[in-house]
Amino acid sequence: MIDLVNTHSVASKTNPMTVYLARLAPSSQLTMRYVLQDAADRLGFEDMNVEEIPWHQLQPDNVIALVAALREDGYAPNTSSLYVNAVRGVMNEAWRMSLISQEHLLKMRSVKGIAGTRLSQGRNLRRSLIQEMMAVCASDPRPQGLRDAAIIGILYGSGMRKSESVNLDLSQVDFSERSLRVTAKGNKQLIKYAPAWAFEKLQAWLELRRSHLKEGEVDDPFLFNRIRRGSHITRERITKHAIYYIARQRGAQVGVKIMPHDFRRSFITRVIEEHDLSIAQKLAHHSNIQTTANYDVRDDNERRRAVDRFDL
Repeated sequence: MIDLVNTHSVASKTNPMTVYLARLAPSSQLTMRYVLQDAADRLGFEDMNVEEIPWHQLQPDNVIALVAALREDGYAPNTSSLYVNAVRGVMNEAWRMSLISQEHLLKMRSVKGIAGTRLSQGRNLRRSLIQEMMAVCASDPRPQGLRDAAIIGILYGSGMRKSESVNLDLSQVDFSERSLRVTAKGNKQLIKYAPAWAFEKLQAWLELRRSHLKEGEVDDPFLFNRIRRGSHITRERITKHAIYYIARQRGAQVGVKIMPHDFRRSFITRVIEEHDLSIAQKLAHHSNIQTTANYDVRDDNERRRAVDRFDL
């Protein structure tokens, strides 16, 4: 626990943390709120409501101590940077609200997370494994079978993030062009493309969904619905947690532990394998090509074979 001096002053009516979270996409708000709550606990505010914490009183030494605590607990560099960036975002709002000086802000910005990188924990889902997952979905007589096949097809076939797939609306889909218009990180509108087989899975799901509508009912505006027990297709949009569950469940059925982001990793890896890094960067919509390179999760056997070709 990190002690902070002068924590008894009353927080301002509008807390900079609340303003910071409001600026984020809904898909990121829950994650960053959790990060800030954990950071606050480590800073000695475990007994306070996170909205009442006087974030503007934080000093660089406090954030340095936070980073040290994360390092001691074995947190990866990327996770440490996430914590630091969250605190930095709150301090930016505190400056905008005239709660701290620009000098104070610059000092807070100077604190960095844990240096270094970690090897990716992601998995490269080979084409044969995707085919096995599609077969598992096809053998499921419930509506979940067609829905899950469509979700996996869109995630793997376009390389989009799970948050983007959750927010997809029918109006964003062009079946003739096989394209999907998504709102990505940074509130950027992007066009994603998917192969014909993925759109066939999507069309099959939509036709099934429409067949369950009562006479006079209009179709839902979004792509993927929650399905309750008893195979009841609700009129509610699916959640990110459900995408996580689908990936884990269908992966377990083919004997592999799968995370939703593995579909995006595998999409980028396959494009790098079959085309090149620059095309993968364009399709992934990464501004930095090094980010794309970091997604390359080809296994050790492939790297070993590449080295073995260097004969004398």
